[in-house]
Formats: sequence, structure tokens, C-alpha cells
Amino acid sequence: MPNVFLVLLLLLIPGAALPQPDLSGTIPIIDETFDGPLDRYDGRSGLWSTSGRSGRLMTNATEAVFLDHGVLGEAADALLPPLHVATEDGLSLRTAKLPEAVLPALREYMTLTGQGDRAADILYGVGRISTVQTWSQTYGYFEIEARVPRGKGRWPAFWLTFAGRGWPPEIDVMEAYGAGLDKPTNKDGTFNTAVFFDALDAEGDPTLETDIVNPHAAPEEGDQPTERQRAGRSIYNFHRVIEAETDFGANIYDDFHVYAALWTPDTVIFYFGTTRETLQEVYRTPTPPDVQAPMYVIANDQFTAGFWQARPEEIDRVVDPGNDFRIRRIVVRALEPELSIDLGAGDNPDDPRASRIVDTPGDDLIAPGDGFDLIQLSGGADRLYLVRGRDQKIVSGFGPDDRIDLDGYPFADGADILSRLTQVGADVWLPSGADPVWPHTIVFRDSQVADFSADQFRPRWPVAQDVWATDATRPNQPQTDEDGDGVLTSDRDGAWYSDRDQPVRMVGTPGPDRFMVGNAETVIHEAADGGVDTLITWASYTLPDSIERGIVRGPGFELRGTGGDDRLETEAAGATLAGGPGDDLYVIAPNASHTAIRIDAGAGHDRVRGLGLGDQLVLHPNLLATRTDWRIREQPGLLRVDFTDEQSLTLEGLSRDTFLALIKTD
Repeated sequence: MPNVFLVLLLLLIPGAALPQPDLSGTIPIIDETFDGPLDRYDGRSGLWSTSGRSGRLMTNATEAVFLDHGVLGEAADALLPPLHVATEDGLSLRTAKLPEAVLPALREYMTLTGQGDRAADILYGVGRISTVQTWSQTYGYFEIEARVPRGKGRWPAFWLTFAGRGWPPEIDVMEAYGAGLDKPTNKDGTFNTAVFFDALDAEGDPTLETDIVNPHAAPEEGDQPTERQRAGRSIYNFHRVIEAETDFGANIYDDFHVYAALWTPDTVIFYFGTTRETLQEVYRTPTPPDVQAPMYVIANDQFTAGFWQARPEEIDRVVDPGNDFRIRRIVVRALEPELSIDLGAGDNPDDPRASRIVDTPGDDLIAPGDGFDLIQLSGGADRLYLVRGRDQKIVSGFGPDDRIDLDGYPFADGADILSRLTQVGADVWLPSGADPVWPHTIVFRDSQVADFSADQFRPRWPVAQDVWATDATRPNQPQTDEDGDGVLTSDRDGAWYSDRDQPVRMVGTPGPDRFMVGNAETVIHEAADGGVDTLITWASYTLPDSIERGIVRGPGFELRGTGGDDRLETEAAGATLAGGPGDDLYVIAPNASHTAIRIDAGAGHDRVRGLGLGDQLVLHPNLLATRTDWRIREQPGLLRVDFTDEQSLTLEGLSRDTFLALIKTD
């Protein structure tokens, strides 16, 4: 640990050299130099999102919103000034006054998304990019090389924010103010660094400690965080204003500079310099308990009102396209996991912690846990079994003989997956988006998109993206039979229906549909190629063939599968899940209890997740009659029961003794 008194002394001496960031324990994730068109995420592939995760137009300014083409319709797009422009010298993020002819479409859109109360105030569009749909991580190194626009009113930033629901945490790597044009302001030549936190954990419960101090603060700053009230709760931050011009002789408006932060479990360290090689530490804080969860990256211009409102006589020059937030490079590196898992030594890969997993020279089945994992393949024909979760997976050495099963992803088939593959530098990314939180991506190291074939990917038991949470133009409640004709139809892909406990006929669409059923007499018509669909039931019901996922939310009811590969779930007490001849997945949620799972003879190769004491396995008498022939194998994190060569049951997290104890024999 560095000498705190030496650090404080050097921080108080303008231009004093401090150690550069130590990147020896980090691995590369993103190294974007913006030397071509912006790789926009379009809902399927790409890297950078230019809008938020809910479809609403967001900003923290009174008269401006983050905007891009493809939102307001073709007519408005034809008139919308470009806000994300590829140049020979990096990405140009701009602020522009919106043409009068664009404002009606903007106001209509904002009204549709529930923002109509402020739509009339919006006059400006602003450029922003983020990894909100593609990447988040806990800890790491984050760097931007950029030039800041001039003019009071401009307020660009490079920052991180929480990948789950709510805010904070937040880390502001840099937040700069445009210098006054005709006369100086007290913000000229400065930028902010900050760490925001509160008492709420990732689930929104007030469990986190906030009574912390910054032992690295300068004496005149004090070691206590700043406290502000927001929405009836306390928000805290450690922050420092960096006098770039005064202390470093830096002109951040005419010249490019590098701003960086190294975020670790113990500290957040901020750096500034003309290049990475000249970076100097400018601020350091402890890492609060709230700042120990995945965050994603944002770089945005901003045009604000309030205390930083542009002077009326300067506005045209402030928003001139040449006065931009110019970004040459963004770098993201992750901390290398400390835990090493060696399959050759018999280690269990099913560990929730971040880990480096090393295979054997042979053919391996690798089913890692929920953490951020680096999976190294070195030989054989390996099969990966990945379950979509909050953390990312990085795979090295994935070859033509390797295969990957994808459980809970919003993918229809191998061809669908191929269409989503994205080249990011030397790697290939497979993004699955945010839903609307926790973006999840699989990274294949040192690969090209052309290296992959559809038969290498097998989507298992898919889960559709919640388009009603990610697309604010959709209604926030289900369609019901208001006209009383007993039929529910939709002219938009992706319908959300509810029978309100009355028997109706529901007609699906080509998109991801959601059917909410409270009456066992309700009939669902869904085409076989109609997207990844979901049934939610408060009645005993049979999952139609063309619906991939069923969820029981009513206590004591039975959900039955059919002939396909069904995903059957329960979130209720006393429910029964009964599969069919296909390969079925049974999922018991943590809030469910006393679940019965019925397994018929000849039911395929099934999988059970969440089974525990108090639940039951109800096996068909023909299976019980062959009990002496069962082959039971304990694997790392799994128990595999082969009833016959054609039928098996894989139980996650269960021992042999627990499995035998849960079998209902009467």
C-alpha cells in the first residue's frame, strides 16, 4: 500500500509525478479508437448504445435529450443534425439545436413514452454512447482520450453507473465544463472526479454502510463525504475539482488529454495526463460498499440549463458542430480473477466467484457458475454449458470442434446467434442485451466472425427479452378483452395479453409474446416460428407446443409440458411441474416452496434447477421399477441420473443422498 502521507504531499504539489496506473493485474476488454463508423448496438449486434435501456429519451438537463437517428421516424431522421460523427480524428459527440420540423415528432414520442410533461421544453439533441446493452463489470481500468468543447452550457463526461436498477453507484472519471467564450467562468480549465454511493444494495435494500471516510483526502477537503438528499434518501459522494490549467498547464479545450480511473475492491484512483505514459494520480478515494457491483461505461456530451446555462449571445457558437466532444480512444480493462479452477485437478467450475477456468487436454463438459469467468480451452472437443446471468464470460481457444449450450438466452437458433456476432477488435462478442438491466455478453478471444458456424451453438430453454421494459413506446400493461368478443389479437409484433380470469382466445404474433392466463379454458394460438414466447398462469394449464416458457404464479396449480423442449418454472407454493417427451428444464424460484416435479417414462433428457428439501420428485412407476439399473454420477456441481440410454435427469447442486431422499415412492 502506498504511503498515504507521501500521496497527499504529492497531490498538493502542482505537477508532482505520481505512479502511473498499474495494469499488470488487468486484462483487455475494449480498446476503441473510433477509426471507422460507430459500431452501434441495434438490439441484436454491435457495441455502443446511443440511447438508454428503457427507450425513454434521457438527460439531466432541462432543454436537451440524448438522441440519435432511428428513434423519431424517417421524416424526422432526414432533418435531424448528426450527433455521432466519425472523423479522421476520432468520434465527434455533438450538441445541436433541433429543427422546428423535428419537434412535433419528438414531442409525440416523449408523450408516448410517458414524458409528455417535459416534451415542450426540449430544444436540443445531444450525443452519447454507452455499453448499457453490451458490457458491465465490477472493478477495472477505464480510460478516455478526449478533447473538451468550449462554452458555458457544455458539460461532457466519461463515467460509470450501476448496471442494475436504481442509482447510485456512480464513478465520474471526468466531468468537464466548457470554458467561457466571451468572458471566463470560474469553471474554466477544470474537471470533476467523483464517487457516488448510498445505503441501498443491488436488490434495493438499505443494508450498506455509508459511515466511511476518505483517508486520502487533502486536509482542506476534509475526510467526510458530501451528503445530499434526493427523493427522501441520502446520497453521498467523494469528489475533487481538478485544476487542469492551473496545476498542470493543460488546455483541455484545444488539446487531447487522457483521463482514467483504476477501480479496485479497496480504492478508486483517478489519473490525468497528455498520454497514458504521462498519467499522474490526481485523486484517490476508498471504494464504498455500494461501489462493489457491476457498472457500465458512458461517454456523453451535455448541454444544460440551471447554474450552467449558456449565455444567450453565445449559444450559436456553443453548439457549433466544430465545437464538439472529440473522443480518440476509450479503453476498458477488467481485473483478472484471482481464483483459478483446474479441471485437470478435479476442481469444480460451478463457483459463483470470478474465476479463471482451465480445461484438460481431453473432451470436457464445462458448466461455470454465475461469476465473471475466463474459460481457457486447450484441446479436445469441449462443450460449454452457460446460463445467462449478471456477469460476463470470456472464452479462449474456442475451436471448430467445440460446442456451446446457451441456457436462458433470448436466442431462437444457431442462425439467429450467427446474426448477432460482433467483431470487437481481435475478439468476437455475442451480446444478449440488457433486460432492461444486467447486460450480458460472451466474448470469444482472438476470433473472427467468419470462424463460427451455426451448429456450434445450441440455445436451450430460451428466455425472451422483456420488450415491455426495454421499449417505452409499448403499453406498460397487458391487452385485455375490452370489447367483449372473446378474442385478443395484436397488429404489433410482441403481444402482451391477459384473460382476466375469463375464457378467451389469444392469437400470437411473430414477435416475443406474453400470455397471462387465469382461466383454464383460455385457448392460445401461436405459430411455431412466432418468436420466444412466455406463458404465465394462475390456473392449471398445458403449455402449447409453440410456447417455449411457462411460469406458474398461482399456488397449488399444475403446469404441464408437451412434446417439445419446455422450460417449466414455478414462483408459487405447492405447484406441480409435469414435463413431456422432450428435453425439459424445471426451475424452482427461491420464493417457491413444496414443489412437485413429475417425470414420466420416456421423457427425454431433463434438467432440474432449484430443487431442495421440502420439494418432491414424482417418478413414473415404470422408472421406479428399473431403479436398480439407474446409473448415478456425481459431477462438479451436478448430479446426473441415467434411467436408460434415452432418458436422463440432471440435477443442479444436488447430492446423491438428497436426490434419493426427494423421490416420492408412495
